[in-house]
Amino acid sequence: MRKPVIHDQDGHADDLVATLLLALYPAVDLRAVVVNSGDCIPQVSAAVLAALLDRLGKGAVPVAWQHHALPHPFPTAWQRESLNYLRAFPEAERYYPAAAGTRLLTETILAAGEPVTLLVTGPCTNLAAALRAAPEIARHLERVVLMAGGLEAGGNVAGEQDHDGSAEWNLYCDPPAAAYCLQAGLALDFVSLDVTNFVPMTARFVETLRSRGGACRLAAELLAGVEQQNYFFWDTLAALLTCEPDFLPRGRRTLTVRTDPPAAGRLEKTASGVPARVFEPDADVESLGARVEVRVAEILSAL
Repeated sequence: MRKPVIHDQDGHADDLVATLLLALYPAVDLRAVVVNSGDCIPQVSAAVLAALLDRLGKGAVPVAWQHHALPHPFPTAWQRESLNYLRAFPEAERYYPAAAGTRLLTETILAAGEPVTLLVTGPCTNLAAALRAAPEIARHLERVVLMAGGLEAGGNVAGEQDHDGSAEWNLYCDPPAAAYCLQAGLALDFVSLDVTNFVPMTARFVETLRSRGGACRLAAELLAGVEQQNYFFWDTLAALLTCEPDFLPRGRRTLTVRTDPPAAGRLEKTASGVPARVFEPDADVESLGARVEVRVAEILSAL
């Protein structure tokens, strides 16, 4: 039986590849894709996603975007990289996804008729807005997978005013939204920097995808150049773990998201925190990157 999944993302290269993986995974029924204004120009990335899904024969999957005024926006230069994807998907300019992302998220969850898995690979802003507007959606979410945070690994925010660098970008972008979602009674699985730091996006992997054609080549076009940017399998690994949660072990933690400077967005283990599960590296951590590359390429090779 196929599992209904919604992808709420912020439109950067690995977000798009994560959607590609979900769309091709045999046991996943991708119900909707929502793009927020985190690490992209949302209307551009949403149009590229609509074109991508159409190429896969999945054009019936609804796509929408939502602009939010975020407390700590991603750098403008990073957001503008979404314009690069138009080179691989020039037909995207013919697609006009609606600026109704939060509504699509809410309506798709409520209309599913069965428990839904939600993958969030960006700030928690859309999810928090949906929960505030319709708190009942929490009862319909079987599992929420968040690419977010770092515990032992610390953060990846650097050079931001009044911040100590201890947060991961998706949480730092909107700490109040993340804290709100953490308190909403959801079954949360965190894919944090503690895992993704072991899985860099390599030039070898991108070239392997390019050589295989089909959906692999589409992924390679989206990922072109990222191996030169200290890039990791952040969102693509989160998508893989959404599909195959037994790929890595999970530990139980009680977690809190800081909302106060200079540590806004820091994910912390605290005695008074909210119970959640956190994916962990397995015993064979040295081979983790290679194993992720192989499995992702296998899934993308299905088309």
